Amino acid sequence: MRMTIRGASVLLLSAASTTVPALDMAGVDMRGQAEASWEYTPARSNTVFNPGGMIVNNPEQTGILGLRLSPQYSSGPFTLRGDFWGQGILADSGGHGDFYTQSAAMDFNLTNNLVLSGGVDLFKWGPGYIWNPSNPFQDRELNFTDRVFSYKRDGDVYASLDWTGDNGVGATAYFVDDKSREKFYGPNVPYSRSFALKLRKQFNSSDLALTYALVGDMNFIGSSYSAAIGDKLELHGEISVRDRRRSALPYIVADPAGGGYFTLRQDNQVQWRPQFLVGGQYTTEGLTNYILEYYYNGEAYSSHEFGQLQTVGILSTAQLQGATAGQSASFLGSANGLLGSMDRHYLFARIANEHWVGDLDARVYFRYGIQDSGILLGGLLRYPLPHSAAILLGGQYYGNAAHSETASIPYEFVLYSGITLVF
Repeated sequence: MRMTIRGASVLLLSAASTTVPALDMAGVDMRGQAEASWEYTPARSNTVFNPGGMIVNNPEQTGILGLRLSPQYSSGPFTLRGDFWGQGILADSGGHGDFYTQSAAMDFNLTNNLVLSGGVDLFKWGPGYIWNPSNPFQDRELNFTDRVFSYKRDGDVYASLDWTGDNGVGATAYFVDDKSREKFYGPNVPYSRSFALKLRKQFNSSDLALTYALVGDMNFIGSSYSAAIGDKLELHGEISVRDRRRSALPYIVADPAGGGYFTLRQDNQVQWRPQFLVGGQYTTEGLTNYILEYYYNGEAYSSHEFGQLQTVGILSTAQLQGATAGQSASFLGSANGLLGSMDRHYLFARIANEHWVGDLDARVYFRYGIQDSGILLGGLLRYPLPHSAAILLGGQYYGNAAHSETASIPYEFVLYSGITLVF
């Protein structure tokens, strides 16, 4: 029933966002983006969760075509806004098309300082660059902007009421049908009816926010703070605690015929778990921007838990020729899906300059897993062309440190190239 309501909401609001402005085209602010890109992802020959490359059949070469339309129409106190992506993917094994409704919402200004909103949208807040632990609806993929092709997904159905007071004070109440995108929560994460109340205060050169949320049956308390120190340095921090862990851990299932096999189940341990991020950014006179952040995720895997997962991967590999081969292959496939940000401790650094050489925009970033020495290194080059177009080249390398998360990823590096046009 929930998916029926959700689907109906998307269709209704999509129609509103595209059809109503058509009655008065002069009132529509229509923006868009077109992109064409190519991805080269050679597989690793062997990893603990992808033995002999048998589990993950990742296409080596992929072409991606995308078209984005973002209409907005305002009339009196009402604003209708949408953000839609159509995407086609061509790979070695075939192709398919997708359509995403990132946003299809209505804003109604009840008064000068009170706004009622509802529809479908994405939710991102917090001053952290690589992660936002103060946001109960966070999706870390929204943070990562050094991309050749855009991140696309459907938004969440929501309603909100926002109040803005005097002296930089404000509050927003959210009701969201939320689905966490945290990879180590495992496959098939369900939607949760969620509520959040965010309080905020803006000072002369700093911002403070406090959030309480009830996400399904999990209580969440979060806070963030950022401050400008002069005109070149900015410092920020975010912290949150939650009373229920949702990480997917391996469990053994007994087989009536003898033996057993492994599967993933959410921990659901009732225990307050902290998450926090501290960092800052500095911009030089030459407009080179430096970002440095440390973050800790109490929900993620400890060194012992990740070691156990790898041991279970080895045991499941040994069962691929036995009676539980199907279940063991399923576990290994799901374990590959957990990879990405499984460590508890990370250091992150980024250097960017929009005019590194002439008009060439260059960015380099580095992430270090403190508990397993896993290294992720990436970069992006962007060169502008006439008429708001640009050529992009990028790539990522995943280190091979023994027993690290990055060494378990089923490919060692990814190369990207593309062209984008904004209109």
